[in-house]
Amino acid sequence: MLEVNDQTAKEWRNTSAKLRTQIGKNVELIINDSLSKTKEANFELLLQEARKEAAKNGLTEEILMNLLNEEK
Repeated sequence: MLEVNDQTAKEWRNTSAKLRTQIGKNVELIINDSLSKTKEANFELLLQEARKEAAKNGLTEEILMNLLNEEK
């Protein structure tokens, strides 16, 4: 359920079922796309924070690569 102003709600109630279905599908796509982008952005922020914390603790990319190569 989406909250809308009174005028929009009134127009929605007076819209055909077919048009409501089409609009509903479009809104769903927009919401899913926005949520996906938000998740990606949050993940990028998390990675940035992890990189900063690792660098602060002296873990450089070179050291990380050395550690990963030692595991082989």
